[in-house]
Amino acid sequence: MPIRKFQLPGDAQIMMDIIHPAFVYPDHPEWSIQADEGENMIDTLGMLRRIWPLLRVLRLGSPGLRHMMEGFIWEEDGQAVGLVNVIQMGASATWTIGNVAVLPAYRRRGIARALVAAGVDLARQHGAKTATLDVVTGNVPAVKLYENLGFTAYRGSVILERPADAPPPASEAALPEADLPPPGITLTPQNAFDWRPRYELAARITPEAVRAFELVDERRFRQPWVLRPLLRPIMALMGLQARRYGLWNEAGELVGHGGLQARIRSGGINEMWVTLDPAHGRLAGLLLARLLNEALTLAPGRRIEMQAPNWQEPVIQAALADGFRQLYAYTGMGRHL
Repeated sequence: MPIRKFQLPGDAQIMMDIIHPAFVYPDHPEWSIQADEGENMIDTLGMLRRIWPLLRVLRLGSPGLRHMMEGFIWEEDGQAVGLVNVIQMGASATWTIGNVAVLPAYRRRGIARALVAAGVDLARQHGAKTATLDVVTGNVPAVKLYENLGFTAYRGSVILERPADAPPPASEAALPEADLPPPGITLTPQNAFDWRPRYELAARITPEAVRAFELVDERRFRQPWVLRPLLRPIMALMGLQARRYGLWNEAGELVGHGGLQARIRSGGINEMWVTLDPAHGRLAGLLLARLLNEALTLAPGRRIEMQAPNWQEPVIQAALADGFRQLYAYTGMGRHL
């Protein structure tokens, strides 16, 4: 059989060898993996190789790590030519299909279809209730493939980029009054392991169409306790520093949160994310200003990327007003298992 299980750490290099040429789109260069993104991926996979003996032990006692990256590789002519990864979201019943990649010379042979079908079957065997994936909205052949495999579009999102040479953002002190927090709203640092407020916020604000596939389950948000002492060393190995902030109302409820991973060694990109209660959309500028100033302090001269779902429109508009531009759009597709 040309298909076999994906195995870490041995297949980490194969993953890089396939993904780079497979995700090059001459007609749409904005869809392609950029060189700086590749540097982040190389460091991530290198870190996994170095700490794999430890992760192997930790996976035995932590459901949230047990299936963190599985999948399949397709081999022909004595080489790996296709790949799919299947990732459980925490310890929840939602699984994500990612990195569906086939080398250009081996396309139109049904390899991608077989790999995705195998990934879905694997998720089902492990008790998954839903499988999700993201596909570039304009990639019509891929969208059609996933529709034929039973996936349905349930949300849109955009990839936003802030170029390295964009002008500095406004400081919080210089924000327009409309972007400042009203009385009773506070902005404070947030611990990565303080997961419950983020779960409660998601339970309140996630649209029903999204909840149908991205199950709002405590197990998806709960952080494996075994990672607590390891997070800082792992981030250091990857050349990253992280920051998280939360917006709280006077009742002590989280109404928005955001974070960043700043690349503190040469090369690579900074990454940001923001989630905000749409009823507090006016606070998007405040949260983005804090994160942007942190990113430019920790790792100046880097491109910044963030992905935002369309239902987070205030976040998208605040980002566009703060020097970001839209690169392309994703369609989130899901399937019940």
